[in-house]
Amino acid sequence: MKRYLIFAAAVMCLMFPGIAPASETLVASGHPEYAPIMWKDGNNIVGAGPELVKLLFKDLKVTVKTPYSGNWSKVQQEAKEGRVDVLVGLYMTQDRKAFFEYSNPYAKDPVVAFVARGKRFPYAKWDDLIGKKGVTTVGDSFGQAFDKFLSQKLTVTRSATVEESFSKLLKGRADYFIYAMYSGLFEADKLGITNEVELLSKEICVENWYIGFSRKSPYVKYLPQINKKLDELINNGTVDRLIEKFGSQYRRSITKKKGNPAKGR
Repeated sequence: MKRYLIFAAAVMCLMFPGIAPASETLVASGHPEYAPIMWKDGNNIVGAGPELVKLLFKDLKVTVKTPYSGNWSKVQQEAKEGRVDVLVGLYMTQDRKAFFEYSNPYAKDPVVAFVARGKRFPYAKWDDLIGKKGVTTVGDSFGQAFDKFLSQKLTVTRSATVEESFSKLLKGRADYFIYAMYSGLFEADKLGITNEVELLSKEICVENWYIGFSRKSPYVKYLPQINKKLDELINNGTVDRLIEKFGSQYRRSITKKKGNPAKGR
């Protein structure tokens, strides 16, 4: 009987290639410090991105697990080698296209330069960063055009964590810190340094969030179905609601860790 059931499941997959067998488990992961899209919570990556991927694969009967897989450089490498099937949030660059198939974009993400409070400098274009010391985190990309400009024209070091990057900024070892605006503000609040940093007056760029499918993953074949469902979730407001929901959740977690001052009133 067991042999028959296995055979029947295989036949169903051949007859209906858009339907995944119920026993399949997809491994999705992401950046550990990019709330509200994705962040590390215990041994898992949580946030709007992981929740969105779970919704997208629900109708395909695919179970999604979202383990923490290391820092952003490591998790990208895991996905390139096929040990992680999906990255729940990814900017698009030409280099990454060699390893990932991209979903349709599902949200926009402004990238900014943080500076120590009181140390803003005139900024209207990328050239205004030339000659200054910058910092960002290991493995982060900020779109094809700015990545190229950064590598050719700017002096930017890489830190292992956002906390380390902010520390360099506040200690005067860097003049600016390039990071996603929302995620950077969340992390500054978490670190208790919101009043010690500020933003330059103009965004560096605005990038799109995509879901990245490893080219070595068997789940890449479901991309057409995923894109169709993704567009539905964007159009009916589900994606925006997820981002708001997990933004609020992350804020609450920060407040809880700090100790809620309103408690006991």
